[in-house]
Amino acid sequence: MSWPYHFISLSESDKLHRRELLDLRGYYAQLSIIIVIVAVRVFRFATRSTIKRDGPVSGKGRRYLVCGLWLLWLLGLSIWNSGDDYLHLTKALGRVGLSQLPLQVLMSPAYSSQPAASSVLSVLTGIPQRALTPYHRLFGRAVVSLLLTHAALYTLFFVQTSHPEFGILLFKRVQDLDVQCGLFAIFSAVSLVLFVRPASQKGLQSWLMQGTIQERRKMFYFGHVSLVVLLCVAAYSHVKQAQKYILQTLAASVLNWVCSWLLC
Repeated sequence: MSWPYHFISLSESDKLHRRELLDLRGYYAQLSIIIVIVAVRVFRFATRSTIKRDGPVSGKGRRYLVCGLWLLWLLGLSIWNSGDDYLHLTKALGRVGLSQLPLQVLMSPAYSSQPAASSVLSVLTGIPQRALTPYHRLFGRAVVSLLLTHAALYTLFFVQTSHPEFGILLFKRVQDLDVQCGLFAIFSAVSLVLFVRPASQKGLQSWLMQGTIQERRKMFYFGHVSLVVLLCVAAYSHVKQAQKYILQTLAASVLNWVCSWLLC
């Protein structure tokens, strides 16, 4: 079975249509979040779920199942209507991945000293924050995997495209600011996955972050937030299409902080 995607030349009208489809993907990806939140809230209300009864949201296997299904949905959304256009798929993966950043922020507790402080999503769904935080970590890995695939496919495109002065396009593009910002954003995203929470620290990170559990939790929190800020700044500078998602993430962060502060 051959690889179904190819480098194709598009007319201006085709490029416009592709941009419209990419915008639509981001809209669908975020609309699906709202639909799921409403569905979870209705389900928990119907089953009279309480804080002491986490029901279908608890359990490691269930978390992996839910996050795996969500990742499949995002992948399917990226592939949808992309035809055999390699760059369409590549751009779609990045667009869909970035569209999930506001959700990630809304799932996270905003206080390092209060790991169980309710996030906006905890309030909206009625799911306790302690049950929601593991989903935050797994969903984050799903988002990073989309962004990594986006970067890998673009790198392959640059390697396989010739350039009259540099031999291959990669050597030219790595000197451009937008690509440098994109690479830095990917580096920050991968660092977020590697920079694990205090309870799971081993090796070098455990040696670097010494102290009580509260002190290590605070260091982790500020380190984690710093990496998120770097990711957002780099993504904002990477391409214009990313800017609205970064601004949404900033707004979500403020909203989540206020929510956690009020309920702390």
